[in-house]
Amino acid sequence: MVDETDDPEIATARLEAALERIAARKIVAAPAPIAAPLPDAPDTAALAAQLDGLIDRLRGALATK
Repeated sequence: MVDETDDPEIATARLEAALERIAARKIVAAPAPIAAPLPDAPDTAALAAQLDGLIDRLRGALATK
């Protein structure tokens, strides 16, 4: 994969797509609550916010190169 491209735009898009797939799997894999959410159940809004922040940081880092 290293030799595929050095284009930061393409790398950013691929990473963003991968993170979206990870988030989608996490949402699908989360069990439906029976009565109340489990204490360790993923907070999908928080997960999405963290992934958005990571994507923004990556874009910023790639933009400075």
